[in-house]
Amino acid sequence: MSTEPRTRPRARDRDHRTTVVAALLLAASAAALTYVLLGGHHGPVEKAAEPAPSRVLAP
Repeated sequence: MSTEPRTRPRARDRDHRTTVVAALLLAASAAALTYVLLGGHHGPVEKAAEPAPSRVLAP
């Protein structure tokens, strides 16, 4: 076992990790935006429920 104290990671390593995470987030948000703009999901979840028929009372 080494008797030297542990040092913090070099700044370049932390900057590189931050850059990679930022690139992944940017790619994910671009993919989500593309999905939405190209039509996205067209399923029964998007269809609005029909309103309940209203009763018309005769005077």
